[in-house]
Amino acid sequence: MRHIWNLLGAPLRLIFLPDDCSTRLGLTSLEEERISAVLPYVQGRLLDIGAGRNKLVKRYGNGVGVDVYDWGGGALIVEDSSQLPFPDGEFDTVTFLASLNHIPNRVDVLREGYRVLSPKGRLIVTMINPILGGIGHFIWWYSEDKERGMKKDEIVGMWTKDIARLCRSAGFEVVEHKRFLYQLNNFYLGIKSSA
Repeated sequence: MRHIWNLLGAPLRLIFLPDDCSTRLGLTSLEEERISAVLPYVQGRLLDIGAGRNKLVKRYGNGVGVDVYDWGGGALIVEDSSQLPFPDGEFDTVTFLASLNHIPNRVDVLREGYRVLSPKGRLIVTMINPILGGIGHFIWWYSEDKERGMKKDEIVGMWTKDIARLCRSAGFEVVEHKRFLYQLNNFYLGIKSSA
């Protein structure tokens, strides 16, 4: 029954309801949908870059979230995500949940993710496309860009070909791509390239 209510409530939720309101009404939030899509793929120690309120790390229980903006939730606040205070190979999974588009120096940050990732580690990215992201950021009165603004070189979404290109340029190979959340969001699983 909850899945039917979620589907019927999706337009209302996507347009009008911040995540905490969706949760109070018994609907899954957009953030929870992303976390649920990602959790089965997280292994070992986790680093969530662009962690926001740090919900993925809290739910998973083994890792650290970093962000350049303090959204609350206990993420480590860093000045630049391309210069992280962790040793090489410290993490087994590095994630970017709906955050890579909000990082202006994407390639540098992905390369830093590569550096701190163990040799058999995995990269996980979720992303909406630019058309849906543009519509969403226009109508979502509660979105992050309304709270802190958009910086130069931030964008509202990314195409699959752009995610794959960025990952390749940072040394990753995308080995799985699938859609979730009524086919509106994309999930990407990457590994360190053997080439």
